[in-house]
Amino acid sequence: MARLKRVVLERLMQYYRFLNRKTASRPLKTITSAQIAEALDVDPTQVRKDFGAIGLVGIGRVGYQVEEVCCTIRRVLGLDLEKRAVIIGAGRLGGALLAYGGFDKYGLRILGIFDNDPRKIGRKLEGYTIEPVRTLKPFIRKYDIELAILATPVEVAQTLADRVVSAGVKAIWNFAPTRLTVPETVLVRNEHISLGLAKITYFLRQEHDSRE
Repeated sequence: MARLKRVVLERLMQYYRFLNRKTASRPLKTITSAQIAEALDVDPTQVRKDFGAIGLVGIGRVGYQVEEVCCTIRRVLGLDLEKRAVIIGAGRLGGALLAYGGFDKYGLRILGIFDNDPRKIGRKLEGYTIEPVRTLKPFIRKYDIELAILATPVEVAQTLADRVVSAGVKAIWNFAPTRLTVPETVLVRNEHISLGLAKITYFLRQEHDSRE
């Protein structure tokens, strides 16, 4: 299978969430691309192309087997595999991420949270003991951590990224508003809250100006 583009991955996750919500309320054996497209406001042809890219073929007038679609998307996206992660930064954002109960649905298991503030180290947060950053590298190696979630101030983000990469982490989910430099073999996913806010405020400004 060819490497899937980011936009395709995002749509596959949309389909997966939609089908899970749909089947949670009542059993559903089959669904058509038109039904999915109408619910998610996408083109039915695009749904069929996305499914075809992961080896799914529908049946005329019947559509797709829902269970097969969900199982295939889970396998392709790796949702059926356990991914071990740590959170770095025990502030409000780190605490909120730790408290989120939906990671398990996607195979993500948080094993620890770390901080450099001596006032936080040793305290409990959502059932986890906050560990010192100096123990991060041996922890990553001991528990074979694949993902580091950075919820830290900008000024320490790159230093911590270097540390987790040198310990063997293969992916970084970065919530610090800065660009990280990592080897090509390491994936970085940036979640820039300020950028998202800028897009929202720009849209609202355009709406406001159009009414004047």
